[in-house]
Amino acid sequence: MTDSPTPLTFEFDFGGESRDALMAEVRENVIGLARELGEEPIRRSMGETTRRMESPLAPAEQLLAELNEQRAFLSRQLDFLKLEEAHFTEQNLPVPQLFKRLSERYNFYWLHLPVGYHARPNMPFVRVECAVEFNPTAPDDQRPISALILPDKKFLTLLEANAEATVRLNQNFEFELHSGALSLPNIGGSAGAGAGVGLGGGVSVGPFNYRLVRAQIEHSGEKTHKVFWRVSGAEFFRERVPQFAVVLQVPRSVSELKVAAAVQAYANFNFAAAGLGEIVAYLGERLRNFLRAGAPVRDANLYDLSTRL
Repeated sequence: MTDSPTPLTFEFDFGGESRDALMAEVRENVIGLARELGEEPIRRSMGETTRRMESPLAPAEQLLAELNEQRAFLSRQLDFLKLEEAHFTEQNLPVPQLFKRLSERYNFYWLHLPVGYHARPNMPFVRVECAVEFNPTAPDDQRPISALILPDKKFLTLLEANAEATVRLNQNFEFELHSGALSLPNIGGSAGAGAGVGLGGGVSVGPFNYRLVRAQIEHSGEKTHKVFWRVSGAEFFRERVPQFAVVLQVPRSVSELKVAAAVQAYANFNFAAAGLGEIVAYLGERLRNFLRAGAPVRDANLYDLSTRL
C-alpha cells in the first residue's frame, strides 16, 4: 500500500503565457514606473515627513537584465534503459521476486530526467518543481505508471541518521537505504555521480547510480500515470546534476511511449533590497505575483521513447 497522493501543482501558474512575454511586460512597467517615481515627488505617510524617492532606473534595469539570464532547462534526451534480471545478477544482487512476477505482464524501465540550471550568483534557485506524465492522451490501459520514484521523501530521516549509505532495490522491489557501499557501474548514463560514495556526495542506486542530497521533498506518490515533485533547499542546487528519476512500469501490450515533462525553478532575490520595493507595489497583481514568486523559470518538453521500448 502507498500513501494517498498529495495534490500538488506548480506554485506559480503561467496561465499559458511564456516567461519571456511576462518579463517583457515586467520590464515595460518597471522601467516606466522607475522613471516616473524618480521624476515626481512621492508622498508617503511616515509620521509627518515627506520624502522623495531616488531614481531607481539603473538598479531596475540591472536587476531585470540579471533576471533575464536565469534559466532552468530539461535535457533534450532522457536516460532510458530497460531493467533486466541481469542488472541484478551481474552485481551479485538478488532478483526481486515481485519484479519476476510482474515481468510476466509488464516491462520495467529506469527513466532519469536530467535538469540543468543557470542562475546568477546573487539570485540562487531555492526551489524546483518537476512534473512528468506518461502517454497523456492514451487510454488508461495503455498508460504506464511510476512503480518507484526518486527523490522519495521517505529517505529524509534515514539520510540524517546514517553517515554512509547506498540505495538499492530489495526483494520487495522497493528502494531501500543500506549502510556501506556497492561497487556499481553507471549504466544509467548521466544519472550517477560515482558509485559507493558517502552521503556527503550522494548515494548509489543498484543497479544504477543516483545522487540524493538533503532537501525538503514533497511528491505526489507512486503507482500513478503522472508524478509531481517539489524540492526545496539550497544544497539541492549546488549539486552538479539535479535528479528526478522513475522506475516505469509499462504494460507489455504498449508499443508507444510518450513522456510529457515540465520543470519550474524559483530564485531567491529581494526586490526591495535593490531599492525597488516601491515599484512592485505599483504593479498589477499578475506581475506582482510573478516577481514575488521569484520570477520562476520554466521549461517543458514532450519525449517520444516508442522506438526504445
